[in-house]
Amino acid sequence: MPPPTLQPQLSDCTDPHSAGTAEISASAAPPQPQQNLEGYVRTEYLDLSLGSSHQGALIEEQALALSYNGLSHAVMMVTPVALEEFVIGFSYAEGIIERVDEIRDLSIKPGGRDGLVAEIELSPRRLSQLQQRRHALRGSSGCGLCGVDSLQAALPELPTLRPCPAPSAATIAAAREQLFAQQSLGRRAGAIHAAMLLSPAGEVLATREDIGRHNALDKLIGAALQQGLSLYGHSIVMSSRCSSELIQKALRAGVSTLINLASPSQLAVEQARRHGLNLIHLPRRNGPRLYAGLPPTAPEPLQPAHE
Repeated sequence: MPPPTLQPQLSDCTDPHSAGTAEISASAAPPQPQQNLEGYVRTEYLDLSLGSSHQGALIEEQALALSYNGLSHAVMMVTPVALEEFVIGFSYAEGIIERVDEIRDLSIKPGGRDGLVAEIELSPRRLSQLQQRRHALRGSSGCGLCGVDSLQAALPELPTLRPCPAPSAATIAAAREQLFAQQSLGRRAGAIHAAMLLSPAGEVLATREDIGRHNALDKLIGAALQQGLSLYGHSIVMSSRCSSELIQKALRAGVSTLINLASPSQLAVEQARRHGLNLIHLPRRNGPRLYAGLPPTAPEPLQPAHE
């Protein structure tokens, strides 16, 4: 699978103080779901109000087992598109790798019970570090901390970002409609999360979708890593609420601003403030809310509420 191209390719923010809906036919519905390689399946259903059969689109969900050098590490429920990006982004955001070239080989193959298996070969140094961690992580589309067996693993040491102003008011105001316009799977079937990458100038570079919000972010991070793109000065817009796991992934990726369409948790705000991440909630009916970080003209970032 060739790596995706992020367009347009723009330079990083160098001065931290500068400022078509797809309709699905209801006829000829097959008796069984038919797989679509674009991440959704067309499935027959009975409309109880009309008493007739129709065909609708449902987001595809599959189990993906991740194995590092033969060591089983996690089973994630994913939408099976952009899976190489997901594996790279997951490995980076979980602290398993620090550079893409620490993955020596990657293959994704069919597994048992209609699942998939990602076989990842790490460099000897990274494998040794992974073996030392040995926590049995089991993920799901709803919770990124399932199976973490210690508070240290759940609340790890995180990098502190170089300060960078939040994006302009115009960029923030346009983010919701831009995200909706980019959701090709969402328009077909709904019930899916999205993560969108914006350049320092507010231009859309890439969007990834998945049934899991963590997975959508991992895919986007993986796409940026494959392109060697530094995320300083960039923003990520997400369709979901913001929990501490998303803050951790954003910090490890080095993105300057995280914008969510649903509100953040208290812990997410505290982590963002502590580590220099701009955190913005974009409500549907009210103005944007900056919970952490630098407005374009602010001299000092917002501080943690509890120390």
